[in-house]
Amino acid sequence: MRERLRQDIGGIRQLLTSSKRHWTTGRELRKEFLTARRTGRKIVLDDFGPPIPAPEPGQEAADFSPKPGVDRKSHFMKLQAYPSIDYAFTVNNPPVSGNVINGLGETEPRPASPIFHTWQFGHPMGKLEFLFQGIRTRGEWIALLKRQWNTRRFTGEKAAEKIPGDDPAAMTAQIKALTEKLGACMVGIAPLTDDMLTESLPLSQAEHPYIISFGVEMDREASLHAPSERSALTIQAEYRGTDRISAELAQHIRDMGWDAQAAIHGFLQIPAAVEAGLGQLGKHGSMISKDLGSMYRLGAVATNLPLVLDAPEDIGVDEFCARCQACTTNCPPHAIFDTKQMVRGRERWYVDFDTCIPYFVENHGCGICIGVCPWSEKGRGETFSLKIMAKKAKLAGASE
Repeated sequence: MRERLRQDIGGIRQLLTSSKRHWTTGRELRKEFLTARRTGRKIVLDDFGPPIPAPEPGQEAADFSPKPGVDRKSHFMKLQAYPSIDYAFTVNNPPVSGNVINGLGETEPRPASPIFHTWQFGHPMGKLEFLFQGIRTRGEWIALLKRQWNTRRFTGEKAAEKIPGDDPAAMTAQIKALTEKLGACMVGIAPLTDDMLTESLPLSQAEHPYIISFGVEMDREASLHAPSERSALTIQAEYRGTDRISAELAQHIRDMGWDAQAAIHGFLQIPAAVEAGLGQLGKHGSMISKDLGSMYRLGAVATNLPLVLDAPEDIGVDEFCARCQACTTNCPPHAIFDTKQMVRGRERWYVDFDTCIPYFVENHGCGICIGVCPWSEKGRGETFSLKIMAKKAKLAGASE
């Protein structure tokens, strides 16, 4: 009871701090931005928020301008037209490129660096995040506060008496059943590895060797209205679902006497989901599962509760994405690379951060690439996977 009270008090303090920052610091920025959109002029982000570091000598500066490319709008997307790429803001002194921070082109492995959703406005991308957080509508802000309230139980003290963990298979079945009962549509277990951690995340493989990765199904109809306030509010509700499940699952494990921490910003959800067998990374930078495509949001809990590991599954996403052009041609600023890129020592699908983030900020979020993905249309993914994997098996047999 005392621990729950401590968590609730901490949650209330966080909500008060966030609300004060939103309605004071961001007020002038919000007013100026709305005026700029109405009049067609641009605000200069350099004039708002704390100072940010300039690029170091030899570092590439960010280029936030859209790229040229083929423009297309899928007929099933609900907006009459995608929002303009003529942004209502500009940056006179750009920071170091977000692609540099992300490690684009680096051939040696290293931990990822925090880059957005950090609430650190002195960060190189702090001006854009300051704008993103400051221009939220009242409804979007209330939705965010509801999410923050769930986070109060992400960490906490464990029970003094530990339930035995000498049957990992039975424990895994119990945890998976509970996760699904709480609202997850899929769940898997992965080992905690270095590529799931950023340099700022206080998680260790020794203390939390297991990751429980799960997905919450998205509202496809709302995603077809992206980017809009409707899709933004739905996304917040979906993430509120992953936060709630993470918090309740972590609390349940701590009540059993084992360590558990909900994985929050700073933890890379996609590598964990891949290793847990929930799908594969798509060209658009999001997960694709056999059944739901990209229509799911991820959550995770790190723990030392002994569990049985799942394994990655090849469902043919790489081959599909290599041929498909839906997300690349529907992305208004053309941020999606058509081929894999070398990022921190691994070749993977990658979305150009500098090109994507201004459009994302301007429109309070986006998600067009997820909505237009053919695999996200219910019932199509399994057919895609079966055909691709059958072809791969045939080619493999012919080469033996």
